[in-house]
Amino acid sequence: MRVAHAIVAAGLIGLAMPALAQQAPATPPGDTATTPPEQPLPPAPPAPAATARTLELSRVVLDTETNRIKARVKGGTLCVFPSNIELPAEKKTQEQERYDGLVARALKDRGVSLITKAADLFASESAAKGDVLLGAVMEPTAMNICSSVDGYKGTIEISVQWQLFDRAKGAVVQTATTKGTGMLPKFAVSGYEEMWDLAFVDALVKLHDQGVIRTALDGAPAAPAETAPAAAPATP
Repeated sequence: MRVAHAIVAAGLIGLAMPALAQQAPATPPGDTATTPPEQPLPPAPPAPAATARTLELSRVVLDTETNRIKARVKGGTLCVFPSNIELPAEKKTQEQERYDGLVARALKDRGVSLITKAADLFASESAAKGDVLLGAVMEPTAMNICSSVDGYKGTIEISVQWQLFDRAKGAVVQTATTKGTGMLPKFAVSGYEEMWDLAFVDALVKLHDQGVIRTALDGAPAAPAETAPAAAPATP
């Protein structure tokens, strides 16, 4: 009987083991606590873009006094009546609104931000100011034009002395001289002004293409003042 009871007990234990195996959760080897997977860090915010510095036209001066020339003028539709005209000797500030527009249009497609105030009736009250001021002195070097009842045509050549003033540094940081040519092949009622405008823009674009404006806007240091060379040490 004892043997029979032992066999029956062993059988019952054998039947119970699969059920216990199904109920007990599988325990991974090693530590019983499971570590959650690490979450990836959020991407760092992009660095703020540097604020582009702005340019502002200070003034344009027409100087017909320093470099005296005689304008060659022809009259009539066929331009057959030549004569010379001596320009008045003066240094005169030009119309701000006119040259503001010329500079803005010429530099817009070249990525230069320009603060324009000529058309702002409250410019003196505006807080917007250019970081760099641009000044220009124009000198005519040659004028060959033709005048008729249809207007003017011909060529005007100029030399422009540029200065760029950095407000933050309180100093002129760049100077340059460029030449410009304004040529109008057909008569136009406003041809005389158009030739001046074309010559100015030509000189301005050359200034930009030389990198002078970009250097000033990038904040290059002011040019050091000229100093006298140091004296050579005395020989014993």
